[in-house]
Amino acid sequence: MHSLLLWLVLSALPQSPAAAGTARTGSVSGTVLHSTTSAPIGDVRVKLLESSREVRTAADGRFVFDNVPAGPATLTFSTIGFIFVRRHVEVMADGTIDLQVPLAEGTGTYEEAVTVVARSSTTPEGNTRELGAGALQDLRGVAADDPVRAVQALPGVATGDDFRSEFSVRGASFRQTTMVIDGVPTPLLFHAVRGTEDSGSIAMINSDVLSRASLSIGPHPQRHGNWLGGTLEFDMREGSRTRAAVRGSVSGTSAAFVAEGPLGPGQHGSWLVSLRKSYVDWLVRKIEPTIESTIGFADTQLKLAYDVTRGQQLELTAVGGDATYRKPTATGSNEILRATSTSVMATLALRSTMSRGLILNRLSMASNRFRDTGLRLQEQSRGRSTSWIWRSDATVPVRAWTLESGFSHDRQDEHQTLRDWQTLSNGTLRLRAEQAVSETRTLSAAYVQAAGRAAGVGVSAGVRASSDSRLDAQGITPWLLLDRALGATTFSVSASHAVQFPDLEQVGQAVTVAGQPPARLLPERATMVDAGFERALTPTLRWRVTGFGRRESDILRRTGENRLRSDGPRIVASRFPGFSSSLDGWTRGADLVLERRAATGPTGWIGYTWAHTRYRDAAAGEAFDGDYDQRHTLNVFVQQRISYRLKVHAKFRYGSNFPITGYFAGSPSALVLASTRNDLRLPAYARLDVNANRTFTFTRSRLTLFVEVMNATRRRNLGMGEGFIRNNIDAIGYTERLLPMVPSAGMLIEF
Repeated sequence: MHSLLLWLVLSALPQSPAAAGTARTGSVSGTVLHSTTSAPIGDVRVKLLESSREVRTAADGRFVFDNVPAGPATLTFSTIGFIFVRRHVEVMADGTIDLQVPLAEGTGTYEEAVTVVARSSTTPEGNTRELGAGALQDLRGVAADDPVRAVQALPGVATGDDFRSEFSVRGASFRQTTMVIDGVPTPLLFHAVRGTEDSGSIAMINSDVLSRASLSIGPHPQRHGNWLGGTLEFDMREGSRTRAAVRGSVSGTSAAFVAEGPLGPGQHGSWLVSLRKSYVDWLVRKIEPTIESTIGFADTQLKLAYDVTRGQQLELTAVGGDATYRKPTATGSNEILRATSTSVMATLALRSTMSRGLILNRLSMASNRFRDTGLRLQEQSRGRSTSWIWRSDATVPVRAWTLESGFSHDRQDEHQTLRDWQTLSNGTLRLRAEQAVSETRTLSAAYVQAAGRAAGVGVSAGVRASSDSRLDAQGITPWLLLDRALGATTFSVSASHAVQFPDLEQVGQAVTVAGQPPARLLPERATMVDAGFERALTPTLRWRVTGFGRRESDILRRTGENRLRSDGPRIVASRFPGFSSSLDGWTRGADLVLERRAATGPTGWIGYTWAHTRYRDAAAGEAFDGDYDQRHTLNVFVQQRISYRLKVHAKFRYGSNFPITGYFAGSPSALVLASTRNDLRLPAYARLDVNANRTFTFTRSRLTLFVEVMNATRRRNLGMGEGFIRNNIDAIGYTERLLPMVPSAGMLIEF
C-alpha cells in the first residue's frame, strides 16, 4: 500500500526532459553573410521568436542558440542598412541546424532565403562603378529620393546644380550619357521641363525598387546603344514570392509606398508596385522664398514576373509620372510661369534559359507629353515624343569565353511647337514667331562581343553597327578592353570608338542659311583611350589611378547665342534654338580613387579628378572650353555603422565649377555681354550632406527613423539660369541661388 502511494506521488511530480521524452531540444547556429560579397556581417540581431531569445552575430558572422525546443522555429535577422529577413526552420531533437543566411543591402521584408548574387564579371567591363540597393538608399538623399543623385556622389562625377539630376563625366554633357532601365535605354524617364533650360529634374524611379545601379564611363561595351558619354544602368528587383509585404516612408519632403507579394500559386511569380509623391518644392519655397523656381512630382513603378515554364520567365515593367514646374517670379513675355510634363515607359520581356545559353527578348514603349505656359497663360511650347523598341539579346558560354550578340530596332516620333511672344505698348501679347518640329526615324543596330580570360589576361572585344534612317547615316563602333593582375596590382588598358546620332528635335532645328538647301546634321563621333592600375593596400583598402583621353568630331553646337562682335556691334540671339555639327574637340585628364570596403569600421571613398575639355569651331574661327569643363572634382563619401540599429554617413562634393555658358564678362553677380565664349566661370561649388538612421525592430516589422541635413554648411552656391540681355548689354538672370540648408526628418515602416 505504501509503495502504491509513493508511486502515485512520484508520478505527479514534474519530470525532467530526459525522463519525459517529450521536451527534447536541439541547437540552431549559422553564419550571416553579405549577399553580394559573401563577407561575414557582424553585429546582426538574431531573434528566436518562440522564446524571445536574441543574440548578436560575432565579427565572423556566427551565431548560436542552444537548448531550442524541438519543432518549428522562426528566426529574424536585422541590422541597419540590410533587409529584414525571417527564416523558418524545423529543429530536430538532439540535432543541430547550421544555416547560411545572406543579407542583401537595402530595405524589405522577406521570409525566403535571399539569393546570393555573384560578384561582377571577371572579364573587363571598362571603368564601371556599381552601387547596390543599400548604397543607393544611402546616397540618394532623403529629401529628393533620386537614384541619379546617388550616382552624382561617385568618383569622377561632376555636378553643380542642386535642382537637376544631370551630371557630367570627363567633360561630356548629360545628353551624351543615357539611362538604361532593365536593359532598355530611354532619355524620357526624368521629371523635367522641356522647352526651357532653367528648370529642375529628378529621376522618375523610386530607389526602393532598385537592386543595383552602375555607371560606365570611358571605353566600355556598347550593348545598349550609341552615345559618346557614360552608360547609367538601373535594374528593378522582383517582388517577394512568399508573402505580401508593405512599407511606407514619410518625411518632411516626400512620401512613398511600396507593396509586393507572390503572383499565382506555387511561388511561380511576384508583383511589386511603388507610389511616390514629393513636396520638396513647397518646403524649399517656405525655407528660402528667394528661390526663383521649383519642381514637384509624383510617379509610380510596377513590375510583374512569372515563370511560364521551367526555363521561361515573362516580365512586365512599367514606370510613369508627371512633374510640375513653377516660377512665380516670371515677368517677361517668354518666361515660363508653369510647365507640366508626363512620361511613361512599359517593357514586356521574355527570358528563355537553355542548356547552353540565354535569350532575352524585349518590346518597349516610351512616351512624353509636355506643355509650358507663361504669365498670362499663353502657350509657350508643347510637344510629344514616342519611341517603340524591339530588342533581342543572346548569351552563350563557350569554355572560358562568353559570346554575346544582339540587335535592336527603335522607331521614334517627335512633334513639338515653340512660340515666341511680344508684349505690345498697350500691354497685350502678340505671337511674333512660331517653330514646329515633326520628325520620324528608325534606329537599327546589331552588336557582337567575346569576353573571357586566358593566360591571366582578361579580354572584352566587340563591335556595334548602327544606322539612322532620318540622316541616312551609319556608324561602326569597336571596343577592346584588357586587364592583367600581377600580385596585388591589376593593370588595365581600353580603347573604343563611339557614335551618337542627334536627337530628333535637334534634327528638326538644324541651322538653315537663306538661299541654301536645308542643313544636314552629322553623327557625333569620339575615340577614347583609358590606361591605369589598381592596387590593394590592405584586404579592405585599395587605390586606383586612371589616365584618359578623348578626341571628338562633328559635335553639335547650339547656334544663335547673344554675343558681341569683336568690333563692338551686338548679335541678338535667334528666337528659337538652332544646331550645327561644327565642333571638334578633345578631353584629357586623370582619376585618383582611394576606397575602403569592410564589414566594420568606416567605409567609403575619396575620389579626385582633373580634366580639361576644349573645343574649336573652324567655321566660326573660335576656340573655347567645353560647357562642362570642370578642372577639379572631389567627391567624398564616408559611412559608419555604429551598431546594428544606428548608422551615420556624410557626403561632400566639391568642384571648381563649369563656365557660365555663353559670351559673358564681368563677375557672376554682375554679368555683361562679351565677344568671347565660356571665359567666365561659376564660383566653386561645395556641398556637405549628413544623414543618420536609427532602426527599431519588432516581431513582424521594423521602424527606421532618419534625419538629414542638405548643404549643412549653409554654403551659398550658384547655378546656371535662363536670363536676358538688356539694351545696355547687362546680362540678367544667368545665375541663380541653389539650395539653402534644408533639414528633413521622417520614418520608414516595413511590415
